[in-house]
Amino acid sequence: MTEDDRNTDQLVGIRKMIAEDYADAYALWKKTPDMSLQEQNDSFEAISRLIQFNPDFCFVAEKNGQLVGTILGATDGRNGTIYHLVVAKEVQRQGIATKLVNLVVKQLREVGIKKISVMITKRQLTGVAFLQHLKFTKRLDIETYSKII
Repeated sequence: MTEDDRNTDQLVGIRKMIAEDYADAYALWKKTPDMSLQEQNDSFEAISRLIQFNPDFCFVAEKNGQLVGTILGATDGRNGTIYHLVVAKEVQRQGIATKLVNLVVKQLREVGIKKISVMITKRQLTGVAFLQHLKFTKRLDIETYSKII
């Protein structure tokens, strides 16, 4: 454990996300540049349902009682997916995002998941660099299509 890890551990707590965290999480997401929020996917009901179906893969980071980070992990039983990995600007570069990703990866491995994907908009250049740093690779062989139903 590095000195940075010890300092972050002393200052930031990570716990499972609950539906009651939604208002604070949504406020963080709203002030995050290039965050792509959609009413049908990011409503209280939708996020509560995601947490209900994936309670062991959704986490928040807190500092001094204030929510400063989120990660929503999910699985369909074959693959894992990460959504809404966000860390407040004032506490970035302290290892919080890495800890959140590593925790979701660990939890997914424990249930036998061997592949994880992250959806990110092309405008999130900082996020792209972070994911490349964590050895995620960009898929060039697929495109994602979606439809509101």
